Amino acid sequence: MKTKILISVLAIVAIAGCTVPGVPGLTTGPTVGAPKGLEITSFIAEPTPVYSRSTVRVVMETENQGGATSYNGTSFAYLTGSNINLTTKNGNYWYGRDPEDEVQCKYFNTTMKPADEVRGTPGDIKTFKWDLIAPNVTEGQTRSDSFIGRIYTDYETSVNGNIWVYSETEADASKANNKPLNKATFTSTSGPVAVEVSANPDPVIVYGSDKAFSLIIKISNNAQGTIYQPNVLSDCDISLTSEQLNQVNVTIDAPDFSGQGSCEGAQELISGRPTSLFCELTVNGNVATFQSYPISVRVKYGYYTQQTASVLVQGR
Repeated sequence: MKTKILISVLAIVAIAGCTVPGVPGLTTGPTVGAPKGLEITSFIAEPTPVYSRSTVRVVMETENQGGATSYNGTSFAYLTGSNINLTTKNGNYWYGRDPEDEVQCKYFNTTMKPADEVRGTPGDIKTFKWDLIAPNVTEGQTRSDSFIGRIYTDYETSVNGNIWVYSETEADASKANNKPLNKATFTSTSGPVAVEVSANPDPVIVYGSDKAFSLIIKISNNAQGTIYQPNVLSDCDISLTSEQLNQVNVTIDAPDFSGQGSCEGAQELISGRPTSLFCELTVNGNVATFQSYPISVRVKYGYYTQQTASVLVQGR
């Protein structure tokens, strides 16, 4: 089972992203400051410049910037870039100096704890390193190569709350006595994908046999990475089809309501843009007075973020 990360926060800010040229499905947006999950905090390749056939160390530093522990699983760091072939040592490519440097994927294989605000300790940090040999470059010439570092992880973002339902009699009585009607309340977890839930009308007022209302679920890319279908990557195979990009899976737990099936299952964020799901729910049973009903919305998805670093190679 892939690592799943659940990051706690009290509020979610939803933002729309813009497409990055040349990277299908990759969207970016401003950083909102909320914790997100496993993040690349530094990605460097040094020294630069270097002579051909010299060693360069590529270092990726990562940190759990979320609010919950990331447990052992198959979340991994991935190295790619221009002119890289880590196992071909013919001098035409960047290649790994030692066997541990000849793999593109390096797995976390460790529990990553979040920051402890009470104790003032930061989230767990893990560093990945690759020692690479520079390719041959003709004497007197130079070339610039780029390295790309990524983190691939499966996440779950959820919203839990209560929806208030009033009988017509109770609603009228509260209004007559100038008492405000209770409205739905939700607490959210945050991840790279933001989820917002609301009810319309709020509160729900049952008029006779009409016990229906709309549940609205807004899903948006809240960070600077790419969404993909959960539970599809394994064994360092990062191949993603266009049908797997920008896909999430929605589950609704609402035992006192019916009709949520239309919003569940696989859902697509077209071109990575925010999407809203509208489903008509019906209150089960009779409503004789006002009361609150629990509801939970869980959104599962895969996500990767990346950073780049460049090295100038001089021939000799």
